[in-house]
Amino acid sequence: MSEAYDVSIGVLSYDRVDLLERTLRAAVAQRVPDGLHWKIIVADNHPDRLAETLVQSLAAASPVPLQYVANSVRNISVIRNTAIDAGRDSRYIAFVDDDEAPEPDWIGNLVACLDRTGADAAFGPKYPEFETGAPPDWDPEGWYFTLDFRMPRDAPIIMFGRLRRRGKGLGSGNAIFRMETCFADPQPFDPAFGNAGGEDTELLFRLARAGKRFVWCPDARVREYMQASRTRYDYIRTRLMRGSQHYAASRIANSDSAALARLKVATIGLGQIVVHGALYLLHGEFLRRDKVGNRIGIAKGLGKLTYARTPIGFIRER
Repeated sequence: MSEAYDVSIGVLSYDRVDLLERTLRAAVAQRVPDGLHWKIIVADNHPDRLAETLVQSLAAASPVPLQYVANSVRNISVIRNTAIDAGRDSRYIAFVDDDEAPEPDWIGNLVACLDRTGADAAFGPKYPEFETGAPPDWDPEGWYFTLDFRMPRDAPIIMFGRLRRRGKGLGSGNAIFRMETCFADPQPFDPAFGNAGGEDTELLFRLARAGKRFVWCPDARVREYMQASRTRYDYIRTRLMRGSQHYAASRIANSDSAALARLKVATIGLGQIVVHGALYLLHGEFLRRDKVGNRIGIAKGLGKLTYARTPIGFIRER
């Protein structure tokens, strides 16, 4: 299709319609540069089309086209691909999750980053907004809820085999992609990874292996709403362990030698368990609830050793 838009914003909706309204109002209120032609796509993944009424009510007063699409197959890869199909008339597509509210200059800064650098994708930071008004006492700075690579503008952030920095991993939330170079395939996100939440990690490994360039855009910021249930230590430990499982599965799936990649992943996992386990005991952290770093390090190591034993799946939530 010919390009009718400079950029589409893809917003995925699963069940969280109450949070989706916050996201859409922030997206509609973007301050865009003169001449930027853009639209918003809401991709609904609930069989009952829970988001349709909300989108229709906001579209009536929206200054920017607000498009609704749906796919009842409960698979995060399928609904991401549905959003991409709806945005194939655009040069770029940016993703923001339905629990994230972009700051007013967010999309303009992401577009400017790709225009300026010629990169294939750019990523921005996420900062938490806590339902309780403050981070939990075991993480007083909210670091485990923050994604910030703390790198200069336009800095390259990836080579094949490295998707992490400062313990943080890249994802497709708060990211913009060049449609032509990143999403040429009919199904860019692999449905085989769509039941576990690791579909974006697998895609980024695949794009990196193909030589695509990724850059950091620190002025494209979003605020992620943290429900009280998600600030429990056991939730974060499980989430980070699942992330480590996704990393292991994606790295092995995109390697020239699966056997060698398994060995490397297992070695890293065992190293994390040994080192963090020793520090956990040495520092007496089993006596302190406010010290969780080494416990989380152990959980990440376990994730790299258990990625293939059972289906990873999503974390079961209310």
